[in-house]
Order: sequence, then C-alpha cells, then structure tokens
Amino acid sequence: MNKQVILGFILFCTQFASSCLLGLHHQNQLESKILQVTVTNAWTPAMPPNSKVTAGYFSLTNDGTETLTLVNVASPAYDSVEIHETTQHREIVTMSRLLDIKINPREEILFAPGGKHLMLRDPHFLGDSLSSFIVMLTFSNGLTYHFTMDVKRGKYDSALPLGRHVSHSTGN
Repeated sequence: MNKQVILGFILFCTQFASSCLLGLHHQNQLESKILQVTVTNAWTPAMPPNSKVTAGYFSLTNDGTETLTLVNVASPAYDSVEIHETTQHREIVTMSRLLDIKINPREEILFAPGGKHLMLRDPHFLGDSLSSFIVMLTFSNGLTYHFTMDVKRGKYDSALPLGRHVSHSTGN
C-alpha cells in the first residue's frame, strides 16, 4: 500500500476512535462535561501544495467556575502544534509563541486571524487530502479535550497578516 493511503487510514481510525470513546459526533460545537469547556467554529484554511505550515482558528469558552490554563495543543495530523499570537504596534507586526493561556470562568478566548491562533507544522498528509482532523487541548490540571477542526477550501491565501514588517519570536 502506498504511504498516503496508510496515513489516511491511520488518521481516519484516530478520529473514529476518538469519536467513539468520547461519545461525540462531528458537530460544529462539542461540549465537555468534565472540563466544562466549549469549542466552536474550529477551522483551518486548506494548505497550498507543498506547504508545511498553516494556522488554526476557533473559539474556546470556559463554562466552568474555576480558571483553566491551556498548556499544550496537539494533533495526530501534524508533527507540531503551537499557540501563537500576532500583535501589531504601528507598522510592525510580530508573532510570538505563547506557552500557556489562562481562561477565567465564563470567559471566551478567540483564536482568529490577526490574533491568537494555532501554528500547525509539518502535516502527515498531502495538501488537500483531509476535510477535518482531531485537535487535543491539554490543561494544567492534566485533563484533555478533543475537538474536530474543519479544513476550509478556497483560495490559498494565508489567514495571517504577514508582510514585509513581520518578526517572529519564541517564548513568552
């Protein structure tokens, strides 16, 4: 069998197993009773051919009564997933890696173009072979939350405001 078919099968099995284990069906909104977390509108733009990096967007709401701290994001579809934030000061746009995000009770954190977002690097699939994939959030209390991120087809333009005045830093 060719490598793409095997990878596709493994990703399908991972998504199917996660759905079965969590009792979830693919929806636009998934809720966790353990964490009292809601993720909505999870999407990423389709990757151009030969691209190794894209961004992911969604809304994350803490429906609970205690502050949560998001400390890690991962996906079986990518080698690396990091939380980043784009900021602009005058004409200079910078993108920085965030090591964690605190989410107060009843607070919604928006991951959107031009702000906080996921950096998804080194896909385990060919450019346009997925319509969705699983993303796993890990919180400082050790609990995890899984959701499905949809791939939006359309023009291959970066949803990130990158231009000639951009810099990138790591760390917090």
